[in-house]
Amino acid sequence: MAASTENTLFQDAIQRVLDSWTVLQLAVNHGFGGAESREKAQWMVYAIDQWFKENKNIETYELEDFLEDIMNHEFDTIIDDGSLPRISALVCGMYRLSSEGKVAELKSKIQALPRAQLHGCVAAPTQEEEVEGDEDEDEDSVNTGGASAAAAPPPPQPTSQPREDSRSQAEEPMEEEEDGWQVVRKGKRG
Repeated sequence: MAASTENTLFQDAIQRVLDSWTVLQLAVNHGFGGAESREKAQWMVYAIDQWFKENKNIETYELEDFLEDIMNHEFDTIIDDGSLPRISALVCGMYRLSSEGKVAELKSKIQALPRAQLHGCVAAPTQEEEVEGDEDEDEDSVNTGGASAAAAPPPPQPTSQPREDSRSQAEEPMEEEEDGWQVVRKGKRG
């Protein structure tokens, strides 16, 4: 019966580590994984637990690669804040404590985990917002896609052509971007 307690405790540890991971929690809260973002985050707990059950001696770098793939494919998120090594080391450390039967130490580490720091995070402006901030104030931004700019990840940029300068875009009366945003400009009468 101790083995099932350890497994449950390791699953709890995984859950708490993922709950403390700001990148994942932002992706979930902003729906980067689609309508099933929360379910995908719950699935990650199961997937990590199963991976450790099926493999012996998982190294931190292997878990980093695994988590990076999940975040990229399931949440369309590239992690560049340096948190992957820390999260991977936490999970690997919790697994070692669990497999060695150090329940008290594992529980102590679980309790010491912080919550994700979402309140201090500010969404980076999309390129459309940056362009709007640089142009005249008589322009209005219209969202035709229904998504909030703060909640949407920046659209991918084509690699073969650089984005046009905002001054050349000002000549067009209305443009529709790939992500559903339109920039509407009022004509100037002179």
